[in-house]
Amino acid sequence: MIRNKTQQNSTPRLSYMSICLLTAILPHTSFANNNNEADIEKISVIGSNIKRTADVGALPVTTLTDVDIQNSGAMTGDDLIRSIPQMGQINFGASTGNGGVNDARGDVSSINLRGLGTGNTLTLLNGRRLVTHPGTQSENFVPVSTVNSNTLPVAGLRSLQILRDGAAAIYGSDAVAGVVNYQLKSDFEGNKITVKHGSSQGTTLNESTVNLLTGFNFNDNASHFTGSMTLYDREGMMASERDYSKSHDLRNFSTLPEAFIGDTQLDNRTTSTPWGDFRSDSLGLFHLSPANGQDCEQKITESVCANSGGTPRSLRFDRAPHRSLVSDVERLNLYGHLTHEFSDELSLFSEAIYYKAQAKRTREQTHNLTAQRFVISKDAAFNPFNEEIKLNRYRPLDAGPRHITVDDTSYRILVGLQGQTTDWDWETAVFYSEAETNDMANRVQASKFQQAINSLNEEQAYNLFTGADPSNPNTADNTLNSASVISSFMTDVSRDSKTSLTSFDFKISNGQLFSLPDGDAGIAMGIEYRRETFADDRDQLLDGSVPFIDQITGKELSGSDVLGSSPTPDSNGSRKVFSAYGELLLPLIDTADQMLELQIAARYEHFSDVGDALKPKVALFWEPADWISVRASYAGGFRAPGLPQVTAEAVPRSNSIYDPILDDSYGISDIRSGSSDLKPEESTNTSFGFVLEPTDSLTFTADIWRIKQENLVGILPGSSHLLYDGLLRSQGSKNDAVIRDPQTQEVIHINNTYMNLNIRQIEGVDLSFVYTLDTKWGKWELLGNTAKLLKFEQVPDPISAQIIAAQQAGNSAVPSDRNVTGAGDLIEQNGRPKLRAKVQLNWQKEQFSAGINYNYTGPVTDTSTTAEVNEQMLTLPVSSFKTWNTHASYQFAEDSQLDGTKIQVGIRNIFEAHPPIADELAHGYFGSLHSNRGRYIYASVSTSF
Repeated sequence: MIRNKTQQNSTPRLSYMSICLLTAILPHTSFANNNNEADIEKISVIGSNIKRTADVGALPVTTLTDVDIQNSGAMTGDDLIRSIPQMGQINFGASTGNGGVNDARGDVSSINLRGLGTGNTLTLLNGRRLVTHPGTQSENFVPVSTVNSNTLPVAGLRSLQILRDGAAAIYGSDAVAGVVNYQLKSDFEGNKITVKHGSSQGTTLNESTVNLLTGFNFNDNASHFTGSMTLYDREGMMASERDYSKSHDLRNFSTLPEAFIGDTQLDNRTTSTPWGDFRSDSLGLFHLSPANGQDCEQKITESVCANSGGTPRSLRFDRAPHRSLVSDVERLNLYGHLTHEFSDELSLFSEAIYYKAQAKRTREQTHNLTAQRFVISKDAAFNPFNEEIKLNRYRPLDAGPRHITVDDTSYRILVGLQGQTTDWDWETAVFYSEAETNDMANRVQASKFQQAINSLNEEQAYNLFTGADPSNPNTADNTLNSASVISSFMTDVSRDSKTSLTSFDFKISNGQLFSLPDGDAGIAMGIEYRRETFADDRDQLLDGSVPFIDQITGKELSGSDVLGSSPTPDSNGSRKVFSAYGELLLPLIDTADQMLELQIAARYEHFSDVGDALKPKVALFWEPADWISVRASYAGGFRAPGLPQVTAEAVPRSNSIYDPILDDSYGISDIRSGSSDLKPEESTNTSFGFVLEPTDSLTFTADIWRIKQENLVGILPGSSHLLYDGLLRSQGSKNDAVIRDPQTQEVIHINNTYMNLNIRQIEGVDLSFVYTLDTKWGKWELLGNTAKLLKFEQVPDPISAQIIAAQQAGNSAVPSDRNVTGAGDLIEQNGRPKLRAKVQLNWQKEQFSAGINYNYTGPVTDTSTTAEVNEQMLTLPVSSFKTWNTHASYQFAEDSQLDGTKIQVGIRNIFEAHPPIADELAHGYFGSLHSNRGRYIYASVSTSF
């Protein structure tokens, strides 16, 4: 179950149950001796660095215990994060349909609290930072990075804590939306084996995991070791196994609203096909097509014709059947935690983590980019036209699918000391963490492909004038060239990326610094030094070392010699960060009737490359009566630009963009560059909430929050650059960032630079309740957790504002049906629902337990697709997504032969709800928001010995 907790902070209110609970969920603790009363453990809780004998309680925290995690049915970190209503879109990972060489491919999943965007949530392990995944992903056209939530084993988690409040003053950069803290089991004693298997009904997807957990004391109980090993194996599924993803042509999908049925915007099949289209001096633009009774302007073979014009819609290629929907994955997680007590006042702690995974998926072979249009010699063995031909678009489907293999590894080694001197608790640690990704795929080398096409020897030449399969013209090619010819231009293309994090910290705290009339003041201070590195080493065929030069004209066509991939230079960078912080807790009132406490904190961080920042935080907690408490906070936040945003140098990205000058969509290269002038993004986070406890069995919480971000790192989308160019040209000028061919007016490329430009304001409310009931039929628990988004507004940059104004004025140079991306009111757009909620009912009696939960994700719209209804422009509605999950378990009695054994079965998505349709090229739905698993049945067995 997901629990939103607020625990009181005064020692007299700390019950025995509270002490037990806190002891169970918090690591790295020390004991204070008191000659007059029993020892009470001092603890640090998320949101504060002060060790005290009770929780501060001033901040909103959501906690998932190990039981909650088991009952969620989550097999991976991605599953677990998606189960939390306060999380936004998960933009990294296989479920989003990634697969391009510039995506963060492999066994990766991101964290996005509040939907602010990847990178705005600080992720910790046992209270300390985790290294970011080496791969980057473009969000709002800017490369971002994330901690990989799959690097930690779900089975080894003690708890998952989410601080739903800004915490830059406590933890530093990135804690804009809040903090996610993973806690692994560190004080386990005994041995435990857990085996779990699950499968998605109606598909080939199935998952299995085996976890071994062990823990023991030694050195006369002065030392303790906890170790965990988890093996995970997943057989994925193809896009063809789901109705909504089996085709990129969604024009007539059964659940579409009437206004969108038949709309060509929903036809995402591509004009880059194995039929191909070409240009010549005598024929102009022409394409190949089947000679099966259709008009045939020039017959090439008995089954293939050449007809004028580009590839028609009837011959567009459907990529969906050739793509994996979910990758195959093999994963290993190892974790070890060692503690040793030298004395009551001094102890050592250390941890080691190792993660290794391999992910495999398939995609169709790519076509040539616009920049890679090369010449076919008139003397080429299979050129039937007796003149030079320029290749316009072609996809060598008979080269076979792309087999993409991504190996991910990461590790972390940490050692620290903690102790107590008089009333002061201190702790210090140093760790090194590294992550590496090795991406490999079989690709077509453009220069060798041209050589094979232009070969004079038929036995060594590639024939691209054979068309495809007339019986399946949109999906297959049965006119295969020989394997020996194809192997001559195939090559393995790699991308090796690495990140590292080195950190040292020292902190001290005193929960009894000095006495005030109503209690003891607490203080914490600390320093931290860290070094971050990033390196991205592209294959020499991609990084510009081996450009693609047309062998006929001698002209360099592209810096990339990989067919279908833009050139991307190698990049690397590093930064050093020094931090100093302080925190003060002041008990202003603490009487039998009420309690009031103030938290004040500040943190200074200096970055070696992007300047410095000083941010404050103030939080107030007031309990005017036993049944009600109020909390409020103000926090300044900041986020340093990511190293890829700073170090990027002229990185081209080719996408199909609408050009209002030519009134056509085609592949255009958007050349993006980083900047060392980027400044940290600034933010303010304010919240106000209350907790009602009218009875011992009922708790209700509500928290209203508001975040304002300034200087967001952004870039003007290529689509907006072209709309702006159209607007300026209608006024007699032009957009200098758009470079056009002076003869055809086609866009050659767009020059773009990352800048601090955007302002964003987000508001929302979190609601939760917990009701418990003890009856003769067992213990019952009803829980609810709701996240409602009230506002998500991005202030348009000056250029976007001009475009929007022109559209509103009806200027025909800027078509009103073309959405200005990332500006204005973004609530309920593209994966930002107003409401996400989860309601759970749990029951337990003796060895039996069971539960059922309901999950709701509200509707959104897909702004990429529009329709005009009654002279009003509408965007494609994407309906709400509702699922029911259930689980049941049995714990064998202690006196039975199966003592220590527990079995659990469960079903996620009992009624097999399918994700609502969306015009998303990946697979026809919002993979970042909705699940493709359908009805998922799982079972697990665990035994302790």
